[in-house]
Amino acid sequence: MMSSRKPITPEMALSKGASLCARCEQCTYDIMRKFERWGLSRRDADAVMLQLEQKGFISDARYAAAYAHDKLVFSGWGARKIAMGLAAKRIPRDMIAEALSTLDKEEYVAVAKRVLSSRLRLTPALTETYEGKQKLLRFGVQRGFPIALVSGIINQLISGED
Repeated sequence: MMSSRKPITPEMALSKGASLCARCEQCTYDIMRKFERWGLSRRDADAVMLQLEQKGFISDARYAAAYAHDKLVFSGWGARKIAMGLAAKRIPRDMIAEALSTLDKEEYVAVAKRVLSSRLRLTPALTETYEGKQKLLRFGVQRGFPIALVSGIINQLISGED
């Protein structure tokens, strides 16, 4: 997909790429797509990407850890959904596993509780029927949390434990 604008030089791409990476974490996949949209050849894009990596502007491992933390805390996503999001960004499996292992276990459970209890506050009748409990369970699993954790939290919320 070539744009109608004049392609940029590798030096300009390096400058713009470094600026983007300095503002917030970026992954190789997203930056390479930007280079493509800017009209940079694949060979030049690879060379610029290598420079960005060598200068420490971009790191997929660092990106994966930041993504995992932010999606857990700010979006209320569980490990499965985070892993799928990282896989969509072409992050290698070992980096995904490492990023997920850096998540704080207590914070993980607290976020799962927060997500489920906020859903329950919106629709309190969910706990009154088997179908309602199943809807709440599916909601938690769709958010990427393990079924055993979701089930345990639902039981705690229903019994009034904290």
